[in-house]
Amino acid sequence: MIKAVVFDADKTLWDHHNISEFEEPLKIVDANTLEDSKGRALHLFPEVRETLRELKNRGYILGLATWNYEEKAIKVLSALDLMQYFHVIVAKPFPYKFLMLSYIMIEIRNRMNVRIKPDEILFLDDRRGHFGNIWLYLGNVKCLEMWKDVTRYVEIFDIIKGVDSE
Repeated sequence: MIKAVVFDADKTLWDHHNISEFEEPLKIVDANTLEDSKGRALHLFPEVRETLRELKNRGYILGLATWNYEEKAIKVLSALDLMQYFHVIVAKPFPYKFLMLSYIMIEIRNRMNVRIKPDEILFLDDRRGHFGNIWLYLGNVKCLEMWKDVTRYVEIFDIIKGVDSE
């Protein structure tokens, strides 16, 4: 049974490939678009906000595991008003998603007093290359490649239902 849904950020929640390169000041263009001081823009993918809201309303623990500087990730998430959806955010300047998921599991236990097992996590990332080490070091995390295994955010609900019925 899935208890936690963890997302990557770049190219998963939004269309930009590396928000760590964003420079302040950040400017809100609209509710789903942000621009930095050099004109670089990011756009939330369709249905992201609604999906995060509904997942949280249904009682799932939401995490973010992103290969970005924490300060930049927090500023972008805050500017887009997405912080409210995530229980745990892990942003590190390295690509080791298995470590980030480990940190998330520890933080959920410490902050919420909930023990999450690897097979209770659904992880979505646009790079399948991260999945091997997740499976090797953590175990049976349900990993999905965004835009290949999942093409629309609303599909996440059917995927969770399918996993939970196995």
